[in-house]
Amino acid sequence: MCDSRSVAAFIHDELAPSGWDQRLLRRKCLCGKRTLYITYRLKRGDPERVSIRHIVGLGLADDYLPMIWETFRHATPGTRWLDFKYQKGRSPWGLTKRLVLTKPQLSRLLRAYAKATGSPLG
Repeated sequence: MCDSRSVAAFIHDELAPSGWDQRLLRRKCLCGKRTLYITYRLKRGDPERVSIRHIVGLGLADDYLPMIWETFRHATPGTRWLDFKYQKGRSPWGLTKRLVLTKPQLSRLLRAYAKATGSPLG
């Protein structure tokens, strides 16, 4: 549904430069009837599907991009999960690693989330 070759490329090339325009995360299906979300499995072989509702991040030094992903499991769509991720440049490597932030960076990330989504956490 987009021209990017991977989720990491989409974030680096489209989502971050847009100022975290959340409308980019939901695309209309070519049939025009459904909305498509980025969907993935938590681990290989796991039947549980997870879809992304929001992604918001902060551009820091050295092309380091810490992010908050608000997700939902298809088994319990009303429960929202927050997943803290990062990537460096267009590399997806950090998307599966632990995110570590300073307190000021975390505060900035939470404020950026509230601004981009219109709903503060807490």
